[in-house]
Amino acid sequence: MSTDASPTWLDDRRYKYTVRLSRREWAWEFLRRNRDFCEAWRSCQLEYGIVGYDAGTTMLVSQHETPRLAEWGLLYSSAPDQDALTAIVFWSPDLCSSVLRMAAFPLSARIDATPFLLRDIACASVLLDVPSGPQHLLFTEEGRGLQLLVEGEEVVRPVRLLTNGAPKPELVSGQLRALHCFNELRLTGRLCPSSIQRDPLSPRLRHVLRVLDADLAGATREEIGEVLLMEGRATERWQGSGRALRDYVRRALRRGQDLMRKSYRALLS
Repeated sequence: MSTDASPTWLDDRRYKYTVRLSRREWAWEFLRRNRDFCEAWRSCQLEYGIVGYDAGTTMLVSQHETPRLAEWGLLYSSAPDQDALTAIVFWSPDLCSSVLRMAAFPLSARIDATPFLLRDIACASVLLDVPSGPQHLLFTEEGRGLQLLVEGEEVVRPVRLLTNGAPKPELVSGQLRALHCFNELRLTGRLCPSSIQRDPLSPRLRHVLRVLDADLAGATREEIGEVLLMEGRATERWQGSGRALRDYVRRALRRGQDLMRKSYRALLS
């Protein structure tokens, strides 16, 4: 991604949207700044196509059972110049614990599950079809997102949906949060802000992201320290014996580079 597409690191107001981000959205913010990923994304675009629309649902298809973006932990994503509030991002269910795993049954099935009609959901959705694989469904609304993996009946038709009530221990927390979000979606037709868990580390990640953007834009560490921490009055401290400011910028930059290259995956667990 070119630096022109990145938020302007000198303007803190451009980062206010990050207050609303969940961990899966923070992962996208760091990954989309990885130039190797951006190059891979451009080379993979012919693998996907839009095959139609159904009410508020956009239907995509992948030509490959394992998309090449899987190397980055993705099934599909829109352009890297789109921030987490506007991007369409399908994470690999094997990587992202908040992808809710469900099974779809016909309405005639004798199971205790309320019928689910996709057309009744007011917020936008994207359905990704992968050859010989399950359906992947993403609901989005004002930067909030909920991703489902659905096996069985086609979810564009009225179905009954069930989920595993006893997921693997490493998935329990993410699955329960996603299930709560899905139940509110089913009842209200919307992705309610109260059902999406925001990352309590967002203020710290916001600073890290700004430092990373500054470095990608070619700023020196002294310039970063002056602008971000002391509002242009850090020269004396920077040149003096104290190393607190220098160490802060160095640690933040190291953390940002690590999140951009690989550790974004840890935000999805």
